[in-house]
Amino acid sequence: MKTICIVLITSLLLVASCDRGKLPNTETQTDSNGVYISLPFQWKKSLHKNGIQNNGHLDFPIYYNNNIVIPTTNGKNNKFLTMINPDNGKELWNWNDNYLPFSDQIIIFNYYQYNNLLTYQNGTKSYCINLDNGTTQWKTRRDTPFDVRLYPCFDNNFFNLVDIIDSSGHKEQTASKVNINTGELTGEVIRANYSGSYVNPQNTVGAITNIIKLPDSNNLYAVTYMEPSPYWVVNTYLGLYNADTKEWIYERKLMAPPTMNSSAYEPKIYNNKLYAWVGKNIVCHDLVTGEQIWIKQFPQDFLFSGFIIADDKIIANNEDTYTYCLNPDNGNIIWKTETSGTSGRMSYLNGIVYFVGGSSGRLHAIDVSTGKHVWKLDASLLGEGGTNHFKTNAVYVFPAKNGKPAKVIALSHLYAYCFDAYR
Repeated sequence: MKTICIVLITSLLLVASCDRGKLPNTETQTDSNGVYISLPFQWKKSLHKNGIQNNGHLDFPIYYNNNIVIPTTNGKNNKFLTMINPDNGKELWNWNDNYLPFSDQIIIFNYYQYNNLLTYQNGTKSYCINLDNGTTQWKTRRDTPFDVRLYPCFDNNFFNLVDIIDSSGHKEQTASKVNINTGELTGEVIRANYSGSYVNPQNTVGAITNIIKLPDSNNLYAVTYMEPSPYWVVNTYLGLYNADTKEWIYERKLMAPPTMNSSAYEPKIYNNKLYAWVGKNIVCHDLVTGEQIWIKQFPQDFLFSGFIIADDKIIANNEDTYTYCLNPDNGNIIWKTETSGTSGRMSYLNGIVYFVGGSSGRLHAIDVSTGKHVWKLDASLLGEGGTNHFKTNAVYVFPAKNGKPAKVIALSHLYAYCFDAYR
């Protein structure tokens, strides 16, 4: 009898020590429309040690060797990048080798990853992390601030955007190639041919906004760039650049009417066409000629959540609080559904798009074939306080594997949660 009691008590202690046991058991709940607002989770992991602190942010999910990287904290002014096992939330390593004495820089809006190396930019500070073990591959301070956006090169290095002063004494943003292994500038630079017809009050004549490699090519880049105009609007252009000859195959293809300081920052290539949001528009251009195929205007822009292309559909989160589905051939709207403004980035898995709504604080899941919501998960129903929400951090998705169900991992302000995927 004593032995049975000891075994029973030990088992209870093991259950109590599990992350899932720290919160009340969550139940499956739906709203009046049958949309899931609460679900049991596979596991949850606290994002904070030694007290709750303001956490870092990742705009896009970071995957490596079937593991993921998330932001965490460990006491006041100690922010980390932490690699965890998505099957159980177990920590594999932590990194916070920042220049400042306290790590307030784990805010990553963009990054470049090549094999086991991940690099990101913060002002004048550049970092490269070895994802195998969470050590610093290199870090360096630049003489001038570089943009946070990084773009892959054909030789596996990357472009970083930086301002220079041209021969007329004006400022322009160029693309400088950086060696992924060392962080050193290679000297290779892409510059757009700006007209110089207008110089804004910041003394700027133009800026490259994106560089994207063409599929099935080893030397062609689609480049978007903008020029300022009076009344605080900009004109956005598309060009095709040959990196071998250092020449433009075509350039200055206007992408949209003048917009309020919002250019083509996130174009995507699909079926030999280039798609981009420019201000309050989504546009499509022929990559061979650069000519515009269609343009679709919306009530607001797509600054925070952007768009993805999946299942031969464009799925875009607009700041008007609606998610739109477009036909990529002609820009016609297939469906739209009310969701949330200022949302996080979208992740796609098995016909479902997942994202965190900024204004709603919910973890949304939408069936891309119908536009119908299937999830609006509420963190407060998972045992958190009523004021806690899911955070507009990246959402991680994994397909089913080795008999294990597909999974979705999302972060609230307090925990990382792993759920069975909807499909």
